[in-house]
Amino acid sequence: MADRDRNPVAKTLKTLAWLARTSATDVGVRELAAAMQISPSSAHRVLLALAEEGFVKQDPASQRYAIDVEFWLLAQLVVAKAPIRQTALDGMRRLVDACNETALLGIYDGTRQEMMFAASVESAHPLRYAVELNKWGPLYTGASGLAIMAFLPDDEVQSIIRRSRLVPLTPRSITEPYRLEAELAAVRRQGYAFTKGQRITGAVGLAAPIFGANNTVLGDICLTIPEQRFDDGGKQHLVDLLLGCAGGISAKLGGLRRPDPKAA
Repeated sequence: MADRDRNPVAKTLKTLAWLARTSATDVGVRELAAAMQISPSSAHRVLLALAEEGFVKQDPASQRYAIDVEFWLLAQLVVAKAPIRQTALDGMRRLVDACNETALLGIYDGTRQEMMFAASVESAHPLRYAVELNKWGPLYTGASGLAIMAFLPDDEVQSIIRRSRLVPLTPRSITEPYRLEAELAAVRRQGYAFTKGQRITGAVGLAAPIFGANNTVLGDICLTIPEQRFDDGGKQHLVDLLLGCAGGISAKLGGLRRPDPKAA
């Protein structure tokens, strides 16, 4: 057994990491022990220590543990200090100043194969969509997901399709793999995604990818617009502003300013 596996601090950190990554909302002692490859008694001690500090809480009825407030607060503080968020917000504010539509920062997690909205800059319009931040969601539907998914490796795309089963979020969500693959090819060619009502009924989405130093897609910048206010005649202007914003953020992060189109 490696020294770090006997180290209680290492076990605690690995437990927190596992709790953050798992799709389960709660966990039992034996379930955690099996996942972490430690004894049930060790798993129990770690969970008790985390509960004492407010990082997890135990349900008295089920005896299972779930993430508690202190862990969520710590996660929010970390996200707030993340370089991509700090870098993106300046560009997003300029984007919203130029178009007066709400801008969102999408972040991709390759382990979960999901995305979340990590930051938003609201438009001044009284009619706009409130999007929940820091909640994991699918990639396969909506401009905010498609702009990321289109620039992932093919094997990762196929894994997302298999795992998600393309369960629809709205009646306009893409549910057929062949249609999704055709849409991703179009996004790669044009460098942005455009959808109507795929993630939120009645919302238009425009999104462009953000790339990191190794030219791996990290996330995207998305504009969300109520469909009744969207003007097709002004679409290209919004696209130009969006691509400039996402490209500028990518450049500051050491990545591509604009994506190179892949073969469809």
